[in-house]
Amino acid sequence: MNNLNQNLYSRFGRTIDLDKVQNGFKLCVKNAALEYITPLSYLNETDELIDIKNQTLKELCRQMFADQDKYNSVYGLEYFIKSQLYDSMDPFQESLLKLQIFLNIIFRNNSNKLLLHEFNQFIIELEKYISDFPILGIMIKKYKLKSPQILPTTSKIFKQNIKNTLGLLELNDKYKHILSSFEDGLKEFLSAKTIEKYKNVVEDMYSALDELAKVIFDDKNKGFKHLLNKENIKLFSCGFQKEIYNNLRKWMDLIKHGTKKDLNKNDIEIIIDMTGNLIRFMILKIK
Repeated sequence: MNNLNQNLYSRFGRTIDLDKVQNGFKLCVKNAALEYITPLSYLNETDELIDIKNQTLKELCRQMFADQDKYNSVYGLEYFIKSQLYDSMDPFQESLLKLQIFLNIIFRNNSNKLLLHEFNQFIIELEKYISDFPILGIMIKKYKLKSPQILPTTSKIFKQNIKNTLGLLELNDKYKHILSSFEDGLKEFLSAKTIEKYKNVVEDMYSALDELAKVIFDDKNKGFKHLLNKENIKLFSCGFQKEIYNNLRKWMDLIKHGTKKDLNKNDIEIIIDMTGNLIRFMILKIK
């Protein structure tokens, strides 16, 4: 089946309504959670499963500011999903925040292997909807050792570059600080609409490159600027590469220090893309 994308709608003279697509995603989250996550409420009551259920509900209520006393019945998780995870009136960004909290907690408490298949099926259902409607501007990045993360995407190329960068960073524990800063910037970018938010994204990207330099030189006192010093020109195959990234650093410095204020989302996307390119270039080079 072809994706239900904007081209398909245009072919039939229809325009995709973003609000409807976003509300459809909220409903998809609820239905998929009820189908694949709530079996946790119905499985045989072993001590391990009772503990998983109790800890999951407790953490969900605490982090979503819900009254735990309302969800202590046998089917507490099902009731929680219906009343807390899904709210058609929630702004879309609020729904994404709730979903990310839900993913984090379910993943962390999913120590029982019997539940791993259900969790994966839940993620697959969300990915299907996101694939059908790229207008949402999000993707779900799956990791081996931590919960899936909701991240931004604006085009197929941007999405692939982000995935390639994150894929390299999760391969080695020494890259964890680079991964953390880069991912923080992506999450900020997901909802950024103001100059201050754009600036925060740039600062996170800069931090990722500072952490990259620490790994490259094995020196905690090194930073992004040291990658571009004259004595380190050997890191690049030609001077033009160094000049490109030197201009990136200057551009980021102007934004960080508040000198450049006429920013838009396209500018920040370019900065993220170039940051990812430099990270991938350096990691592959030192391999």
